[in-house]
Amino acid sequence: MKKLWLIATMLCLLAFPVSAFAATSDNAKAFASEETVATQWIDTMLTKNQPEKALTLMGKDAQTNVKPAQMKEIRDRMTKELGTLKTTRFISWTRFDQADQFIYLMGFDKSPTVRCELLFKKDGTLENFNLTPFTVQQKTDAKASDKK
Repeated sequence: MKKLWLIATMLCLLAFPVSAFAATSDNAKAFASEETVATQWIDTMLTKNQPEKALTLMGKDAQTNVKPAQMKEIRDRMTKELGTLKTTRFISWTRFDQADQFIYLMGFDKSPTVRCELLFKKDGTLENFNLTPFTVQQKTDAKASDKK
């Protein structure tokens, strides 16, 4: 009889973690949908070079504030300053009260490290983006600068 209770207890303990992981949270659903939009936008805007189509992936507010010609101008400037996209690496996802933020580190031809920030509204629509290249500053030796 003790063995039956032990087996029943073990089966219940094994079934509990499985049932706990079965239900997805609201955060997991939001992350999955926003990540899908983010990867589509990165692929469309930075890889396929289709800024007009990338604008259609953004929210209604962004579409009314930014014209397709402006998106093309932004893409042309990014291509001139950064080059072509080589690598993309997901860094973080942060939930705020009114918005969510995705951060990627990217590598381009002309700029090896670029921080890409994508901002989403709470309803999951992409509203803004920002690409910031990192520049490495050389440390100068105090003695070398005194001699000059």
